[in-house]
Amino acid sequence: MSPDRLSYAKTMGAAGVAALGSAVGCAMALHPRDSAAVTLRLMRAGSAIILGACAISMVLVAVGAWIALRRHDLERRGIPYASATPLESTGPVFGRLRRWLRRAGFDVTNHLGFRAGDEVDIRPLDEIMATLDARGTVGGLPFMPEMAMMCGTRAIVLRRVDKLHDWIGGTGLRRVRGTVLLRNVRCDGLQHGGCQSGCHIRWHESWLRRPNAAEPSRQRHAPSTPATVLPALLDWSRDAPHGRFRCQATELAAGSAPLRRWIPIHWIRDLVTGNVRLTAWLGGVCLAAFNLVQGIRKGVPSPHLQARASRPTPHLELNLSEGELVRVRTKRQIEDTLDAADRNRGLRFDPEMVRHCGGVYRVRARLSRVISERTGELVQLSTPSVLLEGVTATGEYVAWNPENEFIFWREIWLERLEVPGPAPSGQVET
Repeated sequence: MSPDRLSYAKTMGAAGVAALGSAVGCAMALHPRDSAAVTLRLMRAGSAIILGACAISMVLVAVGAWIALRRHDLERRGIPYASATPLESTGPVFGRLRRWLRRAGFDVTNHLGFRAGDEVDIRPLDEIMATLDARGTVGGLPFMPEMAMMCGTRAIVLRRVDKLHDWIGGTGLRRVRGTVLLRNVRCDGLQHGGCQSGCHIRWHESWLRRPNAAEPSRQRHAPSTPATVLPALLDWSRDAPHGRFRCQATELAAGSAPLRRWIPIHWIRDLVTGNVRLTAWLGGVCLAAFNLVQGIRKGVPSPHLQARASRPTPHLELNLSEGELVRVRTKRQIEDTLDAADRNRGLRFDPEMVRHCGGVYRVRARLSRVISERTGELVQLSTPSVLLEGVTATGEYVAWNPENEFIFWREIWLERLEVPGPAPSGQVET
């Protein structure tokens, strides 16, 4: 048995035994006795609550260990486990739950309360301009010139952005308010030097409104003409003397506040607002509990990469172009290209990417220039990367961070498929 698998199995066994013991202890504490002493009854009730919570926690850890074992087996066999089902839940169940919670005075969303699947109208540009401060932002969120052509159109909410991961400043999870992602609305980078990152644009809810009930649901408004105010937007987005740009990526954490990862309310918010469907949410919670225990006991996290390459890391260019079909190499093959920091030529192979190993996808774009989120400079990539259709970060390993950004791939992590054909069903573009 491999060290990874052995570590997972040990944790699953220990968690199972602890869950069983806690459950037995909870049952014994709740067993009726002939004692009339109020103090003893309160002590037994308190013990039952504590033991019950321990039992539930250990069940989560045990299930998380089982998920880790299953994924490890798929990784060993070169089978991808990226879900073919959309991550979001747009059904009515949690919409009703949200309305019930709001009536009870517990609003898990904020402001207008848009959730996944809601239809919204983007306000005309003049109305949006009236909401912006001197820096062209609302609450620190910039309105970018690429967004102007969307004004006056109708869209569907993909997810709420109630939190984000500040990987730039290293401050971890941050609390965000009144912000959403719209389905298939990404930055084309045309007003930012031709940046090719394809970031998912964030929209402040003050820039949106609910559709007029008298209008047909399929009706689209004509976009507002941005010509009169586009220069002002460009001034906010460019720092020409220093060759830098400002955009939502460079201002990632602006206007946000620190968020404690293990406070349960933001996990519940992900579920109730429809950001994550129930089955995926439960799996993510169990895996997070398992990885927390693994960190405490110095065990192996899931997923785990064992880098094997020395510096400089190997390099390979396939000269892939848009539309080509590729297969992601196996986890073992990719480990041979990574240094001790899990990087190849400076680009990190993130644990989020492991789920796609062995999967077949089409190339969405080839990247040669992107804006550096840290400096705002337009960088020409010395080692090109590619984007794959439908392959975006789920946020499962970062407390369901909802940003939905494209993942950058080195060509050495891919192999070209000579036989053309459709990508497997389920590679959903979001």
